[in-house]
Amino acid sequence: MIEHSADKYEAVKEYPILKGYLEHFRQVSKDNEIPGLLSFFFIQGQAAVPYVRIPIGGSNIDPRVSVFWIQDTRTGKSVAFETIQKVMTDAGLECLDYTSGTDAAMLGSFERDSEGDLIQTPGALAGRKGINFDEGSILLKPNQHSEDTVLYLQSALNAAGTGRNILTKHMRLGTIRIKSDVSLWITTYPPSGIKEHVLDKGIFQRVLLYWRNWTLDMKRKVAHDLAMSVHNQPSFTVSYDEVVEYFKDLEKRLTDKVCNLNGISHLEWLDAEEEMREQYTMNAKNDMFKIDGSYIPALIEAIDDYYDLVENMDPKKQGVCASFIMGLQNYTNIIAHHMAMLEGVWVVTGKHIDMAKEILYDLYHNLIHWLESEVKVGMKAAEMRTLEKAWREAFQRTEQVQFDDNRGAGWVSKTDLLDNFGRLQNLNSNNAVLDRYRKAAEKMMDNTAEGRRKFVRLKPEYMSKSSGGKKDE
Repeated sequence: MIEHSADKYEAVKEYPILKGYLEHFRQVSKDNEIPGLLSFFFIQGQAAVPYVRIPIGGSNIDPRVSVFWIQDTRTGKSVAFETIQKVMTDAGLECLDYTSGTDAAMLGSFERDSEGDLIQTPGALAGRKGINFDEGSILLKPNQHSEDTVLYLQSALNAAGTGRNILTKHMRLGTIRIKSDVSLWITTYPPSGIKEHVLDKGIFQRVLLYWRNWTLDMKRKVAHDLAMSVHNQPSFTVSYDEVVEYFKDLEKRLTDKVCNLNGISHLEWLDAEEEMREQYTMNAKNDMFKIDGSYIPALIEAIDDYYDLVENMDPKKQGVCASFIMGLQNYTNIIAHHMAMLEGVWVVTGKHIDMAKEILYDLYHNLIHWLESEVKVGMKAAEMRTLEKAWREAFQRTEQVQFDDNRGAGWVSKTDLLDNFGRLQNLNSNNAVLDRYRKAAEKMMDNTAEGRRKFVRLKPEYMSKSSGGKKDE
């Protein structure tokens, strides 16, 4: 488990505005240091997204940061977003609560005006804004109704400037087409028994996933802290107005830079259509920020550190956990550029990578702990070995049949095998037998047929275990 304190990170120690923002955040949402830290980058990503594209090969990523926060109810998640929303609003950045999962609410709809002309009303995912999505449970346990929601949110988080963040929906009155530059702040209570396939949806690799289990002692401590704060006026090293002004000034600096690189005035930028602004930003992407010679070695070291965390895991869980690393690699690039913004420089260095990695490594370590404890990935290894052994025993007790062709020996009737397994395991349900066959025996068997009759035999790698070659563990 990670230490849930932000003050230990070099970025917090080095950049006063980041430390100052956290002082304000922790006064509202107690003992939620890591979400507080991530919320700064959530806001900064929205300030930067019109202007910054990070080139990677022939494509790019953008500076947005989205967060998925899994934690008990009544532990500060709601009031945390109130702080985020206030800062963003005061800094001139749009921010809203998302309350409906309908296509129209997300993408937009058509209405007719008084003269009968169609007017498109944009939905929540249109444009640039921070969105609070407090129904994260539907992403972890989706049903048929929520599948479209998952896909829309996933598409909304695709990289700006690639065209893949354009959402399209054909409706009765016409086609809705929107460009999404949103950042998502997703929260939910800790669900149990997350299925492996749920985490393959792709949206989870586009967010920073933070899980924390709150104990009774932690809740008691926070209650005491809140009691002590009654009529107690906190002091801050950085004022709230200074925090807001930082984000305003950052956007001004980024605007100046992209205008200078394109040789245009602020007025030309403001008057430009959305597509033209995107073109200006793409024109500037290779020169907006530069990297120095220390950047790539530090990035490769960070990637290796992430892979080292899963290298010795159970293979079944390893695949799930490793699927997050590419997204983590992208976020290492993104947060490193955030560090350069904090420092007020246009060259991103290995130092900035190291600062990003320090935070993201802990997040990933914490994520792995949650995945290992909560995510259901097939059967446990010991259970699988026991079940395989039972199927080998049933196979040995089933009479073999001989074919008059070149199919070879070792075949048994599949029906007889299933019957024998059921008797040996005292299973009276055909469904129970078939379920165990699909879980374990299916991969163990070769298959053939004679008319409608089906026959199976152990594959060589399993046959050796049943004939004295390799002993069962």
